[in-house]
Amino acid sequence: MPNKIDIVSRHEKFVVRIIENGETFEKEFTQVEHARSWASGQSLRLFHTADAATENLLQAYGHLDRPVAQG
Repeated sequence: MPNKIDIVSRHEKFVVRIIENGETFEKEFTQVEHARSWASGQSLRLFHTADAATENLLQAYGHLDRPVAQG
């Protein structure tokens, strides 16, 4: 399973979900700007290049434009 970062909306919060080496970690934020900022730093850490980080964050931010299943 490839490493991945997503930002999803859940219960009026924004959750950054990181899949790293097959393990999932989630961190909740009340402000979308904080979630995006933290995800950006984690993406740089996880992927080590600006190009990969940018692509991954574009995918993660895209999730905020679509309805997200509540779970």
